[in-house]
Amino acid sequence: MKSTFTCQEYGDSAVLINIENDDYEMRWLAAQSLGDALRDRSNIGIVDLVASFQTVFISFNALVTSHDAVFQIVKEHLQADLVPRTPNHFKLPVVYGDAYGPHINQVAEICGLSPAEVIEIHSSQDWVVRFIGSPVGAPMMDGPKFPVSVPRLQTPVTRMEPGSVAVSGLQCVIYNAPSPGGWQVIGRTPVKLFDLEASPNMPFQAGDRIRFTPIKDSDWESWNQLFHQVKI
Repeated sequence: MKSTFTCQEYGDSAVLINIENDDYEMRWLAAQSLGDALRDRSNIGIVDLVASFQTVFISFNALVTSHDAVFQIVKEHLQADLVPRTPNHFKLPVVYGDAYGPHINQVAEICGLSPAEVIEIHSSQDWVVRFIGSPVGAPMMDGPKFPVSVPRLQTPVTRMEPGSVAVSGLQCVIYNAPSPGGWQVIGRTPVKLFDLEASPNMPFQAGDRIRFTPIKDSDWESWNQLFHQVKI
């Protein structure tokens, strides 16, 4: 089923595209497909864009193009057949609980599970990267479902450790840099997932799959490496 969309002007040099489709996967696919197609189109005046679950924000050079021209490009793309790209698969080691996952007992209590059962659910299936968020390239993921939606922390943490693996709602994120955060941290990966000296700076793209693998804290140093070594 084809997706429909609405276009909204954002100031004199940006637009917001909202994808409309009853199917969750189709909304996400249309948003990401549009983002992939237009992200590097500086030749037609597009400066930058951000694609999420069902919206795409596009900024453009108003000296080169216009709202109407961008709307037309979006319309032509979304009327075409959407083909998802082939995903990459990653296996990511995680130390769960204790100092590495300070909120795992709280998450377990909320879900009516033991900490071991939380780990089993979290690491039992692939997580799908839906889009790349903040800070600095954090993969926002859907995956195995906990029995209930996990609430955010009542008091956000002022400094998340890099590599913190956290859950909220029915989703998961990895904090790639020291930053404030409100998601509940259940573990941490020793793998460095963002590198300013590398190209690309991060390994993940929307649609990629991540499988978390529990490891012991004694194995931390042996996994303390760059992201290019975790791709399956």
